[in-house]
Amino acid sequence: MTSSVVVVGAGVLGSSLADRLARSGWGVTHVEQFSPGHVRSGSGDESRLIRSSHGDDELHARMSRRALELWRELDPRLVSPAGVAWFARRADGWEAASERVLTRLGIPNERVDPAALFPSVNADDLAFTLLEPEAGLLRAREGVRALADRAVAAGAQRVTAVARPDGERVVLDDGRVLEADHVVWACGAWMAALFADVLELRITHQDVFYFGADGRWAAPDVPGWVDFDGAAYGMGDLDGRGVKVGPDVEGPGVASMSAERRNSPELERVARAYLAHRFPALAGAPLVGSRVCQYELTPDERFVVSPHPAYGGRVWLLGGGSGHAFKHGPALAERMESWIAGSEAPEACFTLGDHRRHDVQLRTAGTKL
Repeated sequence: MTSSVVVVGAGVLGSSLADRLARSGWGVTHVEQFSPGHVRSGSGDESRLIRSSHGDDELHARMSRRALELWRELDPRLVSPAGVAWFARRADGWEAASERVLTRLGIPNERVDPAALFPSVNADDLAFTLLEPEAGLLRAREGVRALADRAVAAGAQRVTAVARPDGERVVLDDGRVLEADHVVWACGAWMAALFADVLELRITHQDVFYFGADGRWAAPDVPGWVDFDGAAYGMGDLDGRGVKVGPDVEGPGVASMSAERRNSPELERVARAYLAHRFPALAGAPLVGSRVCQYELTPDERFVVSPHPAYGGRVWLLGGGSGHAFKHGPALAERMESWIAGSEAPEACFTLGDHRRHDVQLRTAGTKL
């Protein structure tokens, strides 16, 4: 007998799960109030880094590597094969731990001269640079839409509506009520208000900036990069949008999902200063674009993949993904299928409870600027 599920939310996590379950033969109803990949989601920017380095965390290194395979299976054009470079400011920091784990798992990595990767780079403050040559740059918005569309092609029903929980049911703004064997709420930052009684999420304002550069800075010839101890990340010019710089300090809290998304002048100055320091030839490069995202962060910045404690495994929460959901989404959905079906227990680190501690291990910010 076919199992049925309602998945609420068509960001990367919800679309990954709807796609996975539909292709496995589940009866899937996929609910989204806007459209897959819309600009107000946490997955609303055009691009993301896909890399396996996660310090000494082997679980997430394996899962990210698997997700990269699944993105390429979905559509090879979604991933630009640029690689990702890690600027290590310490000999024994996050990057060295990542290097050990990647080597143990057989994931390609090597220490390189950054001058061979970038048209202009200042490495005076670096202990070494670690390159993941098989990592890449994901066309994120296109990826979410491709997942959601493949789910429909596999039999999922897409419903455009605002949804709210009513016990084990989903109530839509037009009065319809959806019921299924399972309900999964994967609605990003909106989960903070819907499930405040069981779920702790910080919703923050985060900025990314795009700067004009000449053709030497085009991806995939120029890789993505992460400066963990410098709390910054970025990539070469992907699809002509400009060189991307993201200050990864934790932004201010967001009180309303309807807030206007205006970039912070202070963080623009931070991005410009970092660009001038790390890539001297781009000092004074013009700002050609920007984006405001909203992160939904758990206390330990790990995902929430957990049954709601009140409904005996019929209602699940899937979230806490901003900042790293694209690196794991399709692989997390692959694992979650068995958790929902009850054939395996979910990873304890993703469940609800007081075991979560505050750290920043999964983000690209090892310190505050």
